[in-house]
Amino acid sequence: MNKKLICGLLSATILAGTFPMTALAADTALPKMKDGLDLRNQSTDISGTNWDWNADDLTLTLNGFRVTVPVFEMEEEPLFCLPDDSTVVIEGEDNLIETYSYHADVFYCEGELLICGNGKLKIVTGTYGTNAIFCKGGPLTIEDSAEITVDPEGHVIYIERAKGRRPIINILDEAKVIFPEEDADEHTVLVTHSSNVTPGDNWLNFSMEYDEFDETITMKAKTEESVKEEEPVIPEEPAKDEYQITIGSPAIVKNGEVSYTADVSPYLKNGYTMLPLRALLEVSNPDLQVNWNNGTKSAHTFIDNKLVMITPGEPTYTKVTEKIELSTPAETVNGRLFVSLRDWMNIMEIEDSQLEWNPETKTVTLTY
Repeated sequence: MNKKLICGLLSATILAGTFPMTALAADTALPKMKDGLDLRNQSTDISGTNWDWNADDLTLTLNGFRVTVPVFEMEEEPLFCLPDDSTVVIEGEDNLIETYSYHADVFYCEGELLICGNGKLKIVTGTYGTNAIFCKGGPLTIEDSAEITVDPEGHVIYIERAKGRRPIINILDEAKVIFPEEDADEHTVLVTHSSNVTPGDNWLNFSMEYDEFDETITMKAKTEESVKEEEPVIPEEPAKDEYQITIGSPAIVKNGEVSYTADVSPYLKNGYTMLPLRALLEVSNPDLQVNWNNGTKSAHTFIDNKLVMITPGEPTYTKVTEKIELSTPAETVNGRLFVSLRDWMNIMEIEDSQLEWNPETKTVTLTY
């Protein structure tokens, strides 16, 4: 098993009261967690049952930490929200975190994250949009003999907007990350980057080993043998298509031929071309699905494995966990959610140079 499985290669006192937990035996129901712990601006030391935060060292220590996040609790809210350059120390062998709520990531870090220690942690995620470990930019390093076992529905590791030439994911020493072989696909480990960044050849500094008996994949430190077995991967320049969208016409023309016809037509609003979200996704990937959340009154989809949520009338949209300002709010017309083409380009990280506007024909030409 090798890294072809990986998509993208190329996403205090007050707080102490939020954890009504006690250490339980393995056969006892886990204590429920209904509020996350945001440590990004926590400047004093705090602690709870089987966890503590050292503000000076930016270090979170887990030792016998066991908790579950029920369905509908903490939606869109990480369990642990960590600042850049944080450390998570895992001690003891009975750490267990289960999260069944929508997009309730376990560890969310604003940048560089180190996970170390000599303990074991098991993570169970119950929804596709939930990440076990999410870092913005990274790098992520797992070292010592820390062992993390993940039973995932979403990503095991997700690094968003990576850049530079140094390794983005490092697994060193005797550290291990283990997950079922049946989950080894594009949703296991994802490293994304903006369009103007060239992926580094050594971004993924680990090897992957298949255990036929347990039917698991183990991510571990590279050995001399694994380095020799690796084949260099040269990223291919993706082919670009030309799309034409004309105001008042429901047809989207791809490379000179109609590729999709919406049931509603695009229009201009405040100088922006407004298109139904379904049509925008048709341009990027016809297989993408748009779902409507009645609870949040918003549409959500996954674009390049990044969760995107758009709410009609709101000035921002949510990309993974970040709220980003829109050029103009999305709106519902004739039962369809319309989003401006400019905002869609921002979501897809498409450069302005790829867009041309013909004022005479009121046609947008997008090269993508």
